[in-house]
Amino acid sequence: MYPKNPEFEIQNKYRGKSKLKYGMNRKMKEQIKIMKKKKTPFTEWEPAISAEEVFSDVIGLTEIQVEGKRTYWLEMRPAEKGRYVIVQRDETGKIRDITQSEFNVRTRVHEYGGGAYTVFNNLIYFVNFKDLRIYRQLEDSSKVHPLTPSKNEDGSLGKYASLTVSPGGKKLLFVYEKEYDNKENENFLAFLDLNSEDISEPRIIAKGYDFYADPVFAPTGKKIAWLQWNHPNMPWDSTELMIGTFEKNAIPDVKKVAGGKDRSICLPRFDGENKLYFVMDKGVGDASSFENWWNLYCYTDKIEQITSEQAEFGEPHWVFGQSNYDFLSDNRIIAKMAKDGADYLVIINPKMRSLSFVESDLTTFSYIKTDTDDRVYFVGASNKKTAAIYSLDIESKNLNVLKKSSSIEMKGDDISLPEFIIYPTKDGKQSHAFLYTPKNSRYTVPGDEKPPLLVLAHGGPTARTNGSFSFIIQFWASSGFAVIDVDYRGSTGYGRIYRDALLSRWGLIDAEDIADAVRYLLKEGKVDESKVAVRGGSAGGYMVQRVMTQYPDLFSAGASYYGIGNLITLVEQTHKFESRYTDNLVGTKLPEGKEEYEDRSPINHLEKLKAPMIIFQGSDDKIVTPDNSREVAQALRKRGIEYEYVEYEGESHGFRIKKNKIDSLKREFKFYRKIFSKKHPANS
Repeated sequence: MYPKNPEFEIQNKYRGKSKLKYGMNRKMKEQIKIMKKKKTPFTEWEPAISAEEVFSDVIGLTEIQVEGKRTYWLEMRPAEKGRYVIVQRDETGKIRDITQSEFNVRTRVHEYGGGAYTVFNNLIYFVNFKDLRIYRQLEDSSKVHPLTPSKNEDGSLGKYASLTVSPGGKKLLFVYEKEYDNKENENFLAFLDLNSEDISEPRIIAKGYDFYADPVFAPTGKKIAWLQWNHPNMPWDSTELMIGTFEKNAIPDVKKVAGGKDRSICLPRFDGENKLYFVMDKGVGDASSFENWWNLYCYTDKIEQITSEQAEFGEPHWVFGQSNYDFLSDNRIIAKMAKDGADYLVIINPKMRSLSFVESDLTTFSYIKTDTDDRVYFVGASNKKTAAIYSLDIESKNLNVLKKSSSIEMKGDDISLPEFIIYPTKDGKQSHAFLYTPKNSRYTVPGDEKPPLLVLAHGGPTARTNGSFSFIIQFWASSGFAVIDVDYRGSTGYGRIYRDALLSRWGLIDAEDIADAVRYLLKEGKVDESKVAVRGGSAGGYMVQRVMTQYPDLFSAGASYYGIGNLITLVEQTHKFESRYTDNLVGTKLPEGKEEYEDRSPINHLEKLKAPMIIFQGSDDKIVTPDNSREVAQALRKRGIEYEYVEYEGESHGFRIKKNKIDSLKREFKFYRKIFSKKHPANS
């Protein structure tokens, strides 16, 4: 018997009817699509995009800089073992690499790095990851010269970030971290004299605080502003904004502009009139107060409030080199504003205290820079488009793509679009998430089968997710999973009170929010309660281990990427920047808080674990060191709990090497398939 032809069947159904006069109508075409789909259980769907395609040519795009008519940015290239390259687009539109093949433009200040290069008068100043030295390069030359020594005279290793050149081009200012083998690192503000060709140690101009960030020159070059803070605070807890006169290679008169207890400041910038702008929030009891949100302020001889939105213009200082706003030629401000899970591009008039939206279908914006012709450059993405570098002409509103992060495109019929949801929590509050339903043009499901659920827990934990296009999420959604990407309490983007809700309750309230997200979907009848997996990296990996041990009946499998199993091990081995982070997150410090740290550590609750876990780790991770994952794997083995442990040689915190990214995704997919196939009715 010949196989049925869907198109013949549909046409035969409507034979002789007027609807066929001009061929098949839309309804008939939709029916043909449905008939062509295979009736296949969710757990047997093959993804619309393979793991190899997910990472085939994807690059990271960061740190846009503008110099005259030329635009620069950094590309992180997994195919080159995660190497960072400075790329230039000249006035004719030609794009070329500036960085020579033997260099990798990346820094290790605070271990997360950022702010690894700057451009001034056709000269490139950058940090090379291999030796962490600062180099100078004429952009049209292959000649590269080191400016700092390989080791300091005291034996310490110099690390540099947030590079910025003085308006006259004579000084290179930066955050300076000295790494020691036998004591805690020391942090400073420092500079190099660019008139000298000699290799020299930096000259320190600010010291005494545990951390410094974001030094900026005023256009006259006479003033410098920067951020500083001390342990146990993180920069989103309490920071100080300082300003001082830079003269005779020193800052003789330093003044605190704003900040202190419960005030978080970020992103200081001078405008063309030497006014100092910054973003600030405050710990207040009223969520509707503008002080609860990262709003924009200006300082001359007093502080003026520029915006009063229930929205965020700032973000947590995890990396250097961030830029959420810049100035147009008339001193208006083009800025990113985050509200209700999405970013908006807005224009702010500081004099009128007014704000207007720039219409766009993009939903995320970062690394915003402007040129003298009022063109705006940024990295943007939407729920259908991968990240790209865009240029926007403010006058004409023309939006152009300069560089895409990937050339791979998925069919619209295979893309699952996010739904931003607000769901109730067990304690009567609310939490936020993005929900993706399974979507694959090749498949339909028999009967009323419900899909498996994959819960995503972001890292940080002081960070957030967004609804922009992700090949990884689409990989899972087209594999038959419903995906929920959770912005648990403690996430940014929802005001200070929401962010501070995690203080003293890390591992408690965030874990409960993730469990409540699952309960919400189960109550709504959207997912299969017997097939719930959870994945996350870093603090998200901690969440994986935490929820699987605290709510063992909710989860069927988990994937922990460089996650934290033992909080005591984390504190003993992590780097300076986060070494006291847990003081506020747990609500106590070691050694007096040992009992609380042990109770919040998943490794001490593995007897409750009922589901298999796959663990991924990088051998060179200095943030969540390999011992964190190895301890958990050893404990699982001793208890006879099903697990897999994969450690990648040469990887650090956040995998950057293409083959490892592909391998980990394929292993995770195979792991879930193995677990969930045992739970399918046909195999019961």
